[in-house]
Amino acid sequence: MTRSTAMIELGSSSLSLLSNKKDSQDSHFRWQSILKFIYLISTYSASLYNFDLFSKVCVNVRLIDFIFVESTVGLSYLCMDSFIKQFTRRYDCYRFMSPLLRGISYGRFLQSAYYLLLNVSYVVDCLRFMIGSFREVPPWSMCAPNSSCLSPEDVMYLCNNNKTIKFSKTSAGKYYQEAFSTMDRNALTTRLFMTGVVWMLIFFIASVAEDTIIKIFKLTFVVRAVSTLITMVFLLISVEDHASQAFSIILDISGPSTLMLAARHTCYAYGIGLLGPYDFGLMSPYTMIDTAAVISVAMFTLLAFLRSWIVKTLVLVMTECIILQPQDLKTHILFYAILPFSAEFLHAHKLYVFYLYGNMLMGTLIFVTNLVLLLSKFLSYEFRSVKQIYIVGLLCCLGLALSVPLLIMMSNLSQKKVLTFGIDMMATYLGGLFVAIVMWLYGLGRFATDIQYWLAFRPTRFWTISWALLPVALFAMTIASFVEILTLEDPMAKWTALGWVAFTLLLVGIMNLKVMVGFLMRNNLAGLFKANKHYGPPDSEDRKRRLYYSEFTRQRKCRHNCLVIDDWFDCNHKTITLDNKTTLSSSSSEDGSLLNIYDSKTASRLRSIGALSPAIQIQT
Repeated sequence: MTRSTAMIELGSSSLSLLSNKKDSQDSHFRWQSILKFIYLISTYSASLYNFDLFSKVCVNVRLIDFIFVESTVGLSYLCMDSFIKQFTRRYDCYRFMSPLLRGISYGRFLQSAYYLLLNVSYVVDCLRFMIGSFREVPPWSMCAPNSSCLSPEDVMYLCNNNKTIKFSKTSAGKYYQEAFSTMDRNALTTRLFMTGVVWMLIFFIASVAEDTIIKIFKLTFVVRAVSTLITMVFLLISVEDHASQAFSIILDISGPSTLMLAARHTCYAYGIGLLGPYDFGLMSPYTMIDTAAVISVAMFTLLAFLRSWIVKTLVLVMTECIILQPQDLKTHILFYAILPFSAEFLHAHKLYVFYLYGNMLMGTLIFVTNLVLLLSKFLSYEFRSVKQIYIVGLLCCLGLALSVPLLIMMSNLSQKKVLTFGIDMMATYLGGLFVAIVMWLYGLGRFATDIQYWLAFRPTRFWTISWALLPVALFAMTIASFVEILTLEDPMAKWTALGWVAFTLLLVGIMNLKVMVGFLMRNNLAGLFKANKHYGPPDSEDRKRRLYYSEFTRQRKCRHNCLVIDDWFDCNHKTITLDNKTTLSSSSSEDGSLLNIYDSKTASRLRSIGALSPAIQIQT
């Protein structure tokens, strides 16, 4: 046995940690897997809540605050959660890592399901306005006969005469009131029909093969990125002055801090308190998650900045002729009234309308489909006897039944914001509790060793410090959200948020109490705070190697930390202590094996003693 062969057998696994540096890089740093990770994260963060972040029209998030929160809280959480899924190749409730995570996972499942229903209503509205934009004269640009509204032509005529009007008097403002505030028979029938169409599209997309899903994610990411760049180029050419003004406003760091608002959007973008992204088993399990996460965060921030730049430029063009009042500055009104009307003031206005509703519709539709797949994947691990396609169909039927009353009752942003207060608080609470159990109960050192065993590198101080302080930061955000709920003036918003918090905590408590009773019945209460022997890689041999993995053995160092110049040489004053579970190959009779080295030394000593025996006899 040669020396290299012995090294491979001593530490062999599906990823040899003792292989040379080039092989390690080829196994770990795979650009195809990193690109898939970028597509997954871009799809997961494509909700309409994150379409406009920095324009300071309705959502007043400072760019510097968001970058700070996502680079500390969002990036570290995304890297930790993604590595656990890659390391275990499971999408269960992490009960093998810690039994207490079972209840928390069901709470995250509940938050994801609720967030899914809220985004489906936006998909329905995007589909309605996208279909309306194909008409030669969009419905938001027409005024009914004998009405007091003003069409875009009338507004531009008054604007040329240095006269401005309120937005509520325009055709877009009137159409918005009729489409979302009045519930006549035609509007209600249209919305119900669109809701059924959206859930059918979700079912058809979610029922395709998983490799096709990744291709759809890739296509969506490419189309959205390219369309954003093209639209930005057109704006720079047509309204360069307004674009430069919008750029300076977005980069302005003056004003009050928006850390809490940035934290909420970070939770939505990177799955804090939700189920989180999953690769459906199509990525390499040895992907450098930290590198992929950094690139994904950078791509998301860049595209979000460009989208906000487009929104701010369109609004600046319109505000030269239109007065926006405080009641008009809501995200729902911005998307479905202000932005389509502002496109009428520019050349090639159809391009901007197609970009807005096409981008929002494609991104949000694929986002809710991804959420349905994640929910079904979670349930398929809990109910293994049921096929996943049946679970997807059941979720779509249940989602249709629940989204219909939600769509009728909650028609504008002020009512939908009532529902998001509870999610904002529970997302940070469940995310903080999840990280606390992983880093404080399972152990930061053990988690870092998992990364070193699987990816052959030790996490830097940035990651370890971020993971250690991440629960504290998330719990602080939870307290701030709870105080904000208590100070709400609207009693409906306050009690709706508190009711959702109580319902989620009750579900989490029931699931954890069930797990605790099971351990008490087995007289193993200490096992409630320990990781199961089945936690780790799916292969049993890899789990055994991880159980007896030692960094001293891997680096061939002495237990008393003597100075070794080269890892290939032994200490000359103490024998290396190898792993108890490490076995040599049966072909140890070949030249160069450790056993033959020992035998040859013993034989040479016996031969030397035999040669000296006659001399000893003569002296005697």
